[in-house]
Amino acid sequence: MNLVRLFTRLPTLACAFGFSSSLGLGSSGVSAQTVKPTIVLVHGAWADASSWNGVVDLLLKDGYTVQAPPNTLRGLAADSAVIATYLKSVHGPVVLVGHSYGGSVISVASAGAPNVKALVFVDAFAPDGGESVQSELASAPPPPADFTIAVPFTTPTGGNDADLYVNPKYFGTVFASAESPEVAARLAATQRPFAASCLTEKTPDAVGWKTIPSWYVLGDADKVIPPDIQLKFATRAKSKIYHVPGGDHPSMIAHPEVTVAAIEDAASTISH
Repeated sequence: MNLVRLFTRLPTLACAFGFSSSLGLGSSGVSAQTVKPTIVLVHGAWADASSWNGVVDLLLKDGYTVQAPPNTLRGLAADSAVIATYLKSVHGPVVLVGHSYGGSVISVASAGAPNVKALVFVDAFAPDGGESVQSELASAPPPPADFTIAVPFTTPTGGNDADLYVNPKYFGTVFASAESPEVAARLAATQRPFAASCLTEKTPDAVGWKTIPSWYVLGDADKVIPPDIQLKFATRAKSKIYHVPGGDHPSMIAHPEVTVAAIEDAASTISH
């Protein structure tokens, strides 16, 4: 049967098998039923995409498409450019989620990404133009002098920088304080460092949370980004806040259900 004869017989074939226009087939032949947005997860410093494992499992179970690309942790401009480019490969609407420093990255990357319809910050920075990680934490209690271990490296342009690692002795007491000693030790062993320049690089004026609806998951016992600073970010961005009682800095590890609730709430507001 040639293609012309096949297409002319489609209405007859549909009736024969009990199909009708009630299936929602438009003139384009594409189903008009609602399609869930893609969830893109961006990890922060001293972590990798596996920090989202519990969140990913729950989202997949609920039928979402989930992607967790690596955050390069080389600098805000470079990292946000990588994520912005990645977003261009995602078809359809996106809920963009960032943890910790990943919040800075999604704030910048989303500004020029028309398919990003909602932002979710998880224990995260949500900077405005001209702010840096260092300036955002200016009011926080200073960490111990040996909180990080610096490993110097030369940049591709010949400059000097350093990879910062959390000293393992502080990983379970500060960074992942709600985790068991075994989990904290594993997280410390597999942590990804970020460049020291990430601390001082200033955010450009264009940030996504100024125009894109946002949600904020706030760990009430976070020792890296104190809850009062997180609340400032969430309030300024007019985010809907989800509290995690006793939640540490990576609160989505011990309490993935709270982050998932915020993500699915954000997803439910997106029209397709």
